[in-house]
Amino acid sequence: MFRQLSSETSSPVNLGRESLRRSGAILLISCYELGHQPLGVALPLSFLQRSGYNPETLDISVQELQEAKIAPARFVGVSVPMHTALRLGVQVAQRVREINPACHVCFYGLYAILNSDYLLDHWADSVIGGEIEGPLVQLVGALERGDSNTIPGVARSHQAAGPFLEKLSFPVPSRQSLPGLEPTSET
Repeated sequence: MFRQLSSETSSPVNLGRESLRRSGAILLISCYELGHQPLGVALPLSFLQRSGYNPETLDISVQELQEAKIAPARFVGVSVPMHTALRLGVQVAQRVREINPACHVCFYGLYAILNSDYLLDHWADSVIGGEIEGPLVQLVGALERGDSNTIPGVARSHQAAGPFLEKLSFPVPSRQSLPGLEPTSET
């Protein structure tokens, strides 16, 4: 089970045409990566930062699910590289929808694309599989522009997509906003 939502509250969020480039407009959430620092958040974080975005992150295997980070987000990406992460991610998405129903929820990773029909029917606005980082940046840019055109590798309720398999130029993973590697009393 994921950590309980912290009792922090924040002011209501303005979901107008505000830029996704402001700090906190994008939230990337890792649910479970076998006790390792989440590469499923560190790599997308570096791609988004390289494109001028300033995402926040949560690793709910060692951090509380924080309303203060969910409420202002316009885009929440949930990393689901394995079955356990998928099951936890669905619970996270349910809570995200309760706190911030207008937020765009995107599941990405191996188990996202394998379960895209279920996720799109119940929780997700979009799903990405394969080499997710490029399509994720393109999706965020399209949402910022109000563009609903097809993006290769991005499935939505009105458009199916397979995994994105093109080779990408990877930056060094960004770990600056992730919990440290040192063991804590919480782990």
